[in-house]
Amino acid sequence: MNSIGVASIAFYLLCSLFGMGPMNISFAILLLFWCVIPYRFGGKQPSDIFDLDGVVPLAKTSLVLALSCVISLLAMLFWPYSYAGHSPALSLRAFEKLWYLFIPFIFVSAFRTHAGQSLPALNFLRRVWWGTLLALLPIAIIQFFTGWPNPQVIPTNPDHFHAILFLGHHLSVSSIIPFPTFTALAVAMGAYNRDRTIKWFPALVGVSGLIILFLSYARTAWLAIPIGLVLLFMRYLKPRVLLASVAALILGLTLAAQTPAVSERIRNSMGIQDRFRLWEANLDFFKHRPVTGIGWLATQEMSQYYFKEKHPDTYKSYFWGHAHSNYFEMLGGAGILGLIAFLIYLVFTLRLAWNTGRMADERGLPGWGDFSRGIAIGLVLLHFNGLTNVTFWEGKVLHQQMLSLGLILTIQSLLAASGVRK
Repeated sequence: MNSIGVASIAFYLLCSLFGMGPMNISFAILLLFWCVIPYRFGGKQPSDIFDLDGVVPLAKTSLVLALSCVISLLAMLFWPYSYAGHSPALSLRAFEKLWYLFIPFIFVSAFRTHAGQSLPALNFLRRVWWGTLLALLPIAIIQFFTGWPNPQVIPTNPDHFHAILFLGHHLSVSSIIPFPTFTALAVAMGAYNRDRTIKWFPALVGVSGLIILFLSYARTAWLAIPIGLVLLFMRYLKPRVLLASVAALILGLTLAAQTPAVSERIRNSMGIQDRFRLWEANLDFFKHRPVTGIGWLATQEMSQYYFKEKHPDTYKSYFWGHAHSNYFEMLGGAGILGLIAFLIYLVFTLRLAWNTGRMADERGLPGWGDFSRGIAIGLVLLHFNGLTNVTFWEGKVLHQQMLSLGLILTIQSLLAASGVRK
């Protein structure tokens, strides 16, 4: 096992919970150790991963999604549609987003190149990922009360601040943090469910993640927490305990919603009307370009001109931006082709994570089965958040979800190896 190569993968996992700069730099280092270093010094060459069950289907669905986006851009270039006399401009930004779809394959190939079929190496990577989340909890608490280092004021509670960590925005936190949080909770609950063993480290990590999600003061995160917990309860609790736990959860949420700080945030309608207007704009984009849309990732630019054409006297007071919904974003930007490709990708990746959990159980690695189901829950919450926010194509969130899929493929790699044991 190449310990330096494994360390480069661990560094990427660590940086995936920080800002965009560290994420990109650490991935560049991972690429260096994956390809250049083994080639230059005659070590093991980058691994062939196409013998794994999930790789080819994931590659196909990724290519279909990427192709649907490219088709929308070509249609935008050759058959543009204008609002208020303005047509969208083709930029490299849209193409730059597509490379993220290759991260899962690079991740698993890097692991096989440097760690082979080493279960201890994967355990080490998991501890680094979880440990980073645990270390961020004090920062989230300090940030909530002081705003350090980048204050984002909570409009309904101006004496406190959104816990955004170093991710720049509370909505990024609500989509990124569920992945390590629910993998840790699933592993802790799975171990206790099977043999009444309490695994304190993942349990502590999971609770820390829930606290961070709450302190983010994102309403989508507040809804995602109980959804994720109910999915866990349904998997690991017996019917009577499940009903009691869900009832206790509902009671706790009801009581929490009565507190002034939480109830004011829930009742505040800021941003809701803005989203309705943006969804209306994207439906209009779809109406005029139903097959390919107005142009993938062009919705942010074109929303301004849509409002200018439809509401010339008041458009300057409107909020311009992307669709604030994964589904409206794909429909308005890439048309029905893009939306269908996105939904296929969504369903396939969920099934990939869940089925990997089942495979791990069958092959004597139930802890990694729990971990895989935790990633599946993270994907569910990501796409739930995507109902009212563009979560899928945000760069920071893309890093997290794609490396999570890379971890799924890595688990499949270990399962494919003969003689793997706990």
